[in-house]
Amino acid sequence: MDIRTRFLITFLGSLLVTICSMVAIFWLLLFAINGQVSSPVKLYKSVTQQKQITYDEQEALVTFRNMAKTNPDDLMNPDIQEDIENYEKKDLNIVIRKQDEILYHSPELVVKSLIAHVPMFDTENIYTQGTIDNKGSLYRYLKFDFHFSDNDKGSVMILKQENSFSEFLQRWGLIIISLILTIAIFLVFMFNRSLNNAILVPLRELNGKVQQLKEGKLEGKIAISTSKKGEVNDLAQEFEKLREALNIVSKENKKYEENRKELLSNISHDLKTPITSIVGYVEGLKDGVADTPTKKAKYLNIIYNKAKSVNFLIDDLFVFSKLDLHKLPFHFEIVDFERFLVHFVEEYKLDLEQKNINLNFIDVNLNHTLVRIDLQQIRRVLDNIIQNSVRYMNKEKKQINIVAQQDIDEVIITVQDNGVGMAAENLEMIFDRFYRVETSRNSDNGGSGLGLAIARQIILEHGGMIKADSELNEGTSIIFTLPLEENGYNEENLISRR
Repeated sequence: MDIRTRFLITFLGSLLVTICSMVAIFWLLLFAINGQVSSPVKLYKSVTQQKQITYDEQEALVTFRNMAKTNPDDLMNPDIQEDIENYEKKDLNIVIRKQDEILYHSPELVVKSLIAHVPMFDTENIYTQGTIDNKGSLYRYLKFDFHFSDNDKGSVMILKQENSFSEFLQRWGLIIISLILTIAIFLVFMFNRSLNNAILVPLRELNGKVQQLKEGKLEGKIAISTSKKGEVNDLAQEFEKLREALNIVSKENKKYEENRKELLSNISHDLKTPITSIVGYVEGLKDGVADTPTKKAKYLNIIYNKAKSVNFLIDDLFVFSKLDLHKLPFHFEIVDFERFLVHFVEEYKLDLEQKNINLNFIDVNLNHTLVRIDLQQIRRVLDNIIQNSVRYMNKEKKQINIVAQQDIDEVIITVQDNGVGMAAENLEMIFDRFYRVETSRNSDNGGSGLGLAIARQIILEHGGMIKADSELNEGTSIIFTLPLEENGYNEENLISRR
């Protein structure tokens, strides 16, 4: 059974239950009104026959009519109030009128409405009953007109409120049910047509596009045609979001695969080059090419340096892979950043002086600035940046400055050098893994191509950012930020005092 048939059976069943319920309610109302379940014949008779006047209405009319005939002025006597109240207890309403003035009316009635709708005087008493409106309610009345002793016209009226709802049902119930049935059948037809256009047809269209998605065709947009939009449109939009997400993941997977291949190629190149050199020099030693102690010492020194470069590359690869997978553990401490930088520069300065490089620390408004950092990893960042600067020094007077300044909610650290610099198009790529400005990928200067990539990952893990600024033959500046600790300066909060 297809979905269309199921929908049709469901709505037809619902319609049948609704119709049966309405019919049952209608017959129950008739039973409540008439005291019995009316057959169609009885119902027809009750509709066509005029409703009879009750005994209480006739009795009240006779009482007040006799009084009006014998002594009409007694109707103005307060002594008749007891008779009036007795009839009012029987759900009757009494009105006594003299000329255009209402001498008495039952509390249920509204005087202004009575004056507006009261029937004309008919002292011949030809038209003695009818229906009047009183503030939106219908009342059946019996009336007797007469003259008072002063010859003024007078009326006494007996009113009983009509049960308009039951009267309406008795007269129009069958027609209403027939009308409801007709409308319901028409609505079922229209709803089925609307259901087909708004749901079934778009679902078939959506199913075809989802099949394409299942086959891996992720480029085509999933959307139903404009003329068929309805309840399925939201579902189509959700599928479109899924398609976009899958498309992004697919592209990222392709990018990761390309990066993986490039990574393997770079690792192979960077490992093969020093290992090939090591093998060559070892063979030279074995074959006796290095036939003097001086040559042997030179060969061994080259082998040692190449082995160290391989070891550095492996260490960097290990750290970078851990960072890339977010598996490298960080041990954060709250430190006085000014003290940290002062001690770092003091320790590093001696090593650089042996290479004729001057290292300076410039403090710009750092006053017991607290940051939450991993000391070892931030040392690694500064070390990688400085080593990168050292490799590209070409001036006679070599200079590296570390400038630190406090902003509103962060510390800005700039590592400046006066090296060879680089072109603007290279600035965005120097933080990519294995990227070197020189295209030959020559690693004789000891660089693995991972130093700045590692630095970027570490800074991002600290919630900061990193960028580069450079000019050819002028030097390069690496700028990174670290967020300030929110609690401010407090000597007792310092975990590390270096």
